Amino acid sequence: MSTPVAVLGAGSWGTALAVLLARNGVPTTLWGRSPQAVVDMATARANTRYLPEMTFPDTLGISGVLETCVRDAAIVLISVPSHAFRDLLDEITPWVAPAAGIAWATKGFDPGSGRFLHELVEERLPHHPAAVVTGPSFAREVAQGLPTALTVQSNDAAFAQQLARLLHAPTFRAYTGNDILGAELGGAM
Repeated sequence: MSTPVAVLGAGSWGTALAVLLARNGVPTTLWGRSPQAVVDMATARANTRYLPEMTFPDTLGISGVLETCVRDAAIVLISVPSHAFRDLLDEITPWVAPAAGIAWATKGFDPGSGRFLHELVEERLPHHPAAVVTGPSFAREVAQGLPTALTVQSNDAAFAQQLARLLHAPTFRAYTGNDILGAELGGAM
């Protein structure tokens, strides 16, 4: 059974994670806010602005239609700057499928309130499995195929394991745990 993933945020980290997932055979759609950037990525089959050396697999979908990406996803992986996280979360909340998992690869705190990002997710999507994806990793290293490791922290062990399996690749390791607060704090620091 396939697990469609929507990666929201077409910066360097979102692009690297979307390409990794698609290369792993995961049905993946990369969403970008800028219509022109979406057209450029679809045409070039690369994100020439952030990771020009990382070509997109033919199976990676590119979209500028947020609602469709979110509605069709079993996992929504948010990878936007922390200052945009709250607004994007508010925008997608009505469209998230009832059983969809929510993950984020965003580091930092909510700048408006100083709150942890997991608090915003729990408040808006309280009955969804949630996980933070973080670690001492860089998008360019993933693009170059260099050994990379990160952590998937969640209070839902099954969801953490599922997401880690989807990300696992010969040069990419994802380790799981249940310390969301510690992972977010470490990522922000």
